[in-house]
Amino acid sequence: MIEDIYDPLVRYRDEFRARFSQLTLDKFKELVEKSGVDVSANRKLIADINALSASLNSKKWKLFFLRLFIIIGFIAGFLGGIIAYNMIDCVERWYAIGACVGGIALIILTYPFYKKTRKLIEKLEDDISVKTQSAWDQMAPLNKLYTWDITVKLIEATVPRLQFDAFFTADRLDELNRLFGWDNSFNEGKSIVFAQSGVINGNPFVIGEYLEQQWGEKTYEGTKSISWSEWTTVNGKRQRVTRHQTLYATVTKPIPVYKDKKLLIYGNDAAENLTFSRKPSSLSDVGDGLIGSFRKKLVVRELEKFSRNLDDDSDFTLMSNHEFEALFYAKDRDNEVEFRLLFTALAQKQMLDLLKDSSIAFGDDFSFIKQNKINVIVPNHLQEAVIDTNPERFYDYDFDRAMLNFQQFNEKYFKDVYFAFAPLLAIPLYQQTRTVEDIYKDAINMQSSFWEHESLANYYGDDYFKHSSCITRNILKTEHSSREDDTSTIKVTAYGFKGLNRVDYVDVYGGDGRYHSVPVHWVEYLPVHKTSNMYISENKNSSDINVEDISNAGFWRRSIFSYLNK
Repeated sequence: MIEDIYDPLVRYRDEFRARFSQLTLDKFKELVEKSGVDVSANRKLIADINALSASLNSKKWKLFFLRLFIIIGFIAGFLGGIIAYNMIDCVERWYAIGACVGGIALIILTYPFYKKTRKLIEKLEDDISVKTQSAWDQMAPLNKLYTWDITVKLIEATVPRLQFDAFFTADRLDELNRLFGWDNSFNEGKSIVFAQSGVINGNPFVIGEYLEQQWGEKTYEGTKSISWSEWTTVNGKRQRVTRHQTLYATVTKPIPVYKDKKLLIYGNDAAENLTFSRKPSSLSDVGDGLIGSFRKKLVVRELEKFSRNLDDDSDFTLMSNHEFEALFYAKDRDNEVEFRLLFTALAQKQMLDLLKDSSIAFGDDFSFIKQNKINVIVPNHLQEAVIDTNPERFYDYDFDRAMLNFQQFNEKYFKDVYFAFAPLLAIPLYQQTRTVEDIYKDAINMQSSFWEHESLANYYGDDYFKHSSCITRNILKTEHSSREDDTSTIKVTAYGFKGLNRVDYVDVYGGDGRYHSVPVHWVEYLPVHKTSNMYISENKNSSDINVEDISNAGFWRRSIFSYLNK
């Protein structure tokens, strides 16, 4: 039986971090052994490449100074010749002739060394290129063994309570919709960039990254030069002068802006009538000193006043743990009984530990939104993290660098993902609750959801789908068109904007006492879209599929094969 994760912060510090690190190291050694890569031969080849690279850098510096001497010689010779030709004074002419001769001599003496150094650089670059290709050939068997699911399998082995899907299936999405009330309207105006689904004790989750288009503003500036004549008195005399002025004007126009965002969505039956939200609070960093305690007391007094306000529709009642109330600050909760059922004394303690710790975890950096059975966690640290597990990032021709990169990436990925889950793991009731349907359900249907389809389309990139007139990023939306045998046809529509050049004329008052129309050029963004076909086929037997180089035929991403009609 899989044990629950109590005290997620302590478990990570004392157990999970070290276990994951060792499992990652063991996995890399396993891959190396399976690949048959000759590590000592690669290290020797890398040492040769590094030595050649150092020599190349030295020769490039030498070439820089030789080129500088030639330029100096050319300038001295050219200027000396010009000056000597135009000089009348004999002594100065001889100086100029000397400079000219000296410059020519400098070029003549330097050029052979310059030419020889250039040839050495070309040879070194060729040698480095050949040896680098040999190093890539040495590491090719290992590079081919990296798969999309390596990292999540290491997490599962470290924290068995977390189980990840091979990909986000339509059944898993239907489960979130039907059993937990997730609303697909969330996806309107958004495009999924990456999605990783799974379960915690049978309760579904999905970590998602999406692209959203919003409207912002851009200020354009235009100028116009004007001039006029006016009379002025200078030293007692009247005279006409010409004045010049540059007029400036601005216009502000709408412009599409695009934002990437990452979040964790989790379905659980516990406290199904409760809704609340909370955002990161600066109180978590103030400590327990005099100033920190005073700030917390101010918040508690505000909550006490709010709790006593009988005129408000809220049934908020302040709990005895005032520090938890001040830091978690779920003031908008609408079911006091279920809130207390969820946040027991143990849950409050574990949540406070997470909120106050910034040395092991990320501190109070997450928003927590609960809408009945749906929980949404938006961690700030996850916004800058890489959440896809593309194995191509592990490809390298240097064994030692590949090993270090593999270890560091996976350890960071584990920390980023684990502490996205930590606010949920800090609530024991969530791990103790499991739906009846999950207990008795059959095997899940391995047909991918539209989240995966959008993710695949975004993996190809805008250039494959965008309208020819589009000048912005695109929101890629998909629609399942048909299915024949094991292959689905997915329609991909790219929504973007073309730009039309416009001019506004703004009246600006000039120094001549008149208004002038200043032209301001700006861009009007008009929507364009284009629909293309993408074809996918899910692999139902194994998720361990080697990632091959992208070709005209298509490519594997996790357990889904995808190709375009090009």
